[in-house]
Amino acid sequence: MAGFPWTCAQCGAVNDPAARRCGTCAGVAPGRARARALWVLLTLMVVAGVAVGGVLLFAGQPRPSPSSPGPFPEYTTPALPTTKTVVTTANGVTPPVTPPTTTSTDKPCPADAARYLPGGTGTALLVAQTAKSLVTICRIPDGRIFYDGQARGQAASGETHIMLPAQAVGDGFVAVNGEYRYQVDGGRLVVSAGSEVLSDEELTTVG
Repeated sequence: MAGFPWTCAQCGAVNDPAARRCGTCAGVAPGRARARALWVLLTLMVVAGVAVGGVLLFAGQPRPSPSSPGPFPEYTTPALPTTKTVVTTANGVTPPVTPPTTTSTDKPCPADAARYLPGGTGTALLVAQTAKSLVTICRIPDGRIFYDGQARGQAASGETHIMLPAQAVGDGFVAVNGEYRYQVDGGRLVVSAGSEVLSDEELTTVG
């Protein structure tokens, strides 16, 4: 290319072929500029290759398993123990529940009320009276409770006597016959029909 003007690769100016120098930017001749450009390109390619190789090498390494030892060891929540109570007999059959029974210290239900109980016997939970009635609360051996009400001084009949299933409520007892409710609580016998109170009498314990 000697003897012909050439264009500077850096600034694009037409330069003096005799000086082989870029008069505008003092760059090197085209041959040297091309060699330097190739050298820079080759250097960039090497750097890029090393970077890509490093990434591939890092990605190819196996990841540590969660159980591998490290600064933060794996924590496993311990299983909570459970308890279970099983009652069995020698033949593997669960024993039946035995209903409560009277003991020698229990007061028997009075005969006037006991004769109307299922089985004819029971334990007296309460024996009391009002000015007009005799009230007896008895529990039979299978655990059921009954309310017995009798008119004082009169023979038992459909008009003067009633026996009803009852239940313990708080510190007292309640028996229901249709719309009628008999409540024994707080030393009183309250007989009501719906929201109407028919009688409210003081109870006095007998015996």
